[in-house]
Amino acid sequence: MIKKALRNPYLTFLPFLFYYAYFIVANKWPSLYGDEIRYVDFAHNMIHGFYSPPMPHINLWNGPGYPLVLLPFIALKIPVLYITLLNALYQYLAIVFLYKAIKLVANAKIALIASLLLAIYPNALAVLPILYTEAFTSLLVSSLIYTITLSYSKGKIKYGLFAGFLLGYLTLTKVIFGYVLVIGLVVCLIALLFKSNRANLLLSLKILLVAFAVTMPYLAYTWHLTGKAFYWGDSGGMSLYWMSTPYDHEYGDWKLPNLSNNQYPELYKSAETVAILKKNHSKEINAILKHNEVEQDALFKQAAIKNIKKHPGKFAQNYYYNWSRMLFNFPYSYSYQDGAIVGNIIRGSLILWAAIVGSVLTFINRRRLIFPVKFMLLITAVYLSLSGALSAYPRQLDVMVPVLLFCLGFLAANLPKISLKFTEEENLDNITLNDLKGINVHTQDSVKNNTL
Repeated sequence: MIKKALRNPYLTFLPFLFYYAYFIVANKWPSLYGDEIRYVDFAHNMIHGFYSPPMPHINLWNGPGYPLVLLPFIALKIPVLYITLLNALYQYLAIVFLYKAIKLVANAKIALIASLLLAIYPNALAVLPILYTEAFTSLLVSSLIYTITLSYSKGKIKYGLFAGFLLGYLTLTKVIFGYVLVIGLVVCLIALLFKSNRANLLLSLKILLVAFAVTMPYLAYTWHLTGKAFYWGDSGGMSLYWMSTPYDHEYGDWKLPNLSNNQYPELYKSAETVAILKKNHSKEINAILKHNEVEQDALFKQAAIKNIKKHPGKFAQNYYYNWSRMLFNFPYSYSYQDGAIVGNIIRGSLILWAAIVGSVLTFINRRRLIFPVKFMLLITAVYLSLSGALSAYPRQLDVMVPVLLFCLGFLAANLPKISLKFTEEENLDNITLNDLKGINVHTQDSVKNNTL
């Protein structure tokens, strides 16, 4: 009975739930800051019957997925600390569902090791005390992996529908996945023309279509609000603008529109930095900010495209720097070095080399990959490629770590066993000196004779 209970992932990982809750209570800031304010404001808006203010001054900086989760707690006036404690539950459940997913394609030992790696992942732990989307997104990603694996292995329509719903809600939480859905649909349609495994491809297509259906009410709302079809949000233009910056010592990280350089790493602010930013960007940004939010988004995109055309090499550099920030949280424009970069480099390097090894093994065994792995790799590759083209940070990569662990778990389960021990031979103790003649093995007696 006890042994069976210990195999239950809900019990196995329960200590982490309590530890996460303690960590949140010990580290929660007393007031809201950063993106927390915006998520709570969106929840308040929905309580009053709207999401964004009307034109011309709209606010579609984020999708409604996470504010909808906050809505009932904000409506009941529950203190923010208690709402943040939900992050402990989200991260705990993300570990549980990752374990259940990996166990479907590997053994319990591999599933346990991979899930423990997610449980102790420092980057995930760091954002738990903040009312951000990362813990909830990790839960959505782990649940998506689990339901997609079930949908391909069990063949039941309910799993495919649930997988589509989760992918759709993930899109409402991180609107960049809207573009992932579009590209995923195109890839599946093209693959259907050439591939023989049509049943699995059709299932992938159905999951993507269900996900699109989940996002349709939001897209209908943004169309009604802005008059633009497939309008996911108005934050992409500014992010792409900073990503395209052509100036030296600027690496594609996002800066505030007032050019005060007050964001991360906020310990390193200076009048010189502000003066440089204003010299480089003040004229263009001030001209853009005179317009309404929809026009601002379009004008920032136009300015970004102009920068990319004029300085394609610098854009490629910034893309490289974005990937460096996702992996190592470095570099940042006009910022001094931070001692925390050492830990970031170690963690990022482990992820990088694990991804490289996994990619090589995946390519070598590409014909034997199961479809759940292929589907999740497609979504992850498109998502990370798009994230690299915007101002990117470790948070963009961290939420996809469950996919990396899932794929590595599958590969580990199907690789031959590797042993670091020498091969054992029988009767080694019975070997005599005469048996060793002629193979250049020197004994103490032979060394003494040679010296005499």
